[in-house]
Amino acid sequence: MSSESRKPLTPAKPVGVELVFLYPCPFCRREVPVVAPVKPAMIACDACRGRFPIVPVDERSVRYVKIAMAGGKAAIDPDFI
Repeated sequence: MSSESRKPLTPAKPVGVELVFLYPCPFCRREVPVVAPVKPAMIACDACRGRFPIVPVDERSVRYVKIAMAGGKAAIDPDFI
């Protein structure tokens, strides 16, 4: 099938949302992204591989933001639609 005969794709809309928190690595200071860590954990820096403990985030706050964003639907740019 040639590229001219292909039907243009309809842009996909978000079907979910996740919160990413940034934790500074105590060894190299890189900001390590972690998806909503709601329990204490040890993480590894993806730059220097150093492992360190992190403080969890409040699960109710994460749930609130996800509900407020309607699973990502509320974040869609209204000028794009």
